[in-house]
Amino acid sequence: MWIPAEPAFRASLYFTDLFGSVLLAHADAAQRLHFLAGRLLLGATSSCLRSQVLRKDDVLYAVDRAELDNRLNLMMEAGAEGCVTILQGLIDEVGAAQMRWARSLFAQGEGEHSVLRLGFSDSEPLSLDLRQDVRARLSAGG
Repeated sequence: MWIPAEPAFRASLYFTDLFGSVLLAHADAAQRLHFLAGRLLLGATSSCLRSQVLRKDDVLYAVDRAELDNRLNLMMEAGAEGCVTILQGLIDEVGAAQMRWARSLFAQGEGEHSVLRLGFSDSEPLSLDLRQDVRARLSAGG
């Protein structure tokens, strides 16, 4: 009824996979949010500078000011939607990493070997195929 304790080697691979996936998801979200904030800052600065220039001319001021305000509001709405999309992606990636971790940690038996996937490697993953005596020694803690 109780799940037998996992060998330290296998459990550490699962935790490494979990934390690596979570860290990559956070780094990706931080980079995307930073890029979005930079684009929003440039757009807001451009709109503010244009509105300052338009204050000199009273004839076209009202029409152009309304257009700039509309563009600024649209840009802020798009930025808010972008933040929501980025955060939803982060939540999905962290949830998927936790599900992978739970499935691999509580899987019964030793059906498949752990696989190391590198972003720059070929489509064929590097498999950690250990000899049976090495696997037994690692499982025994020796």
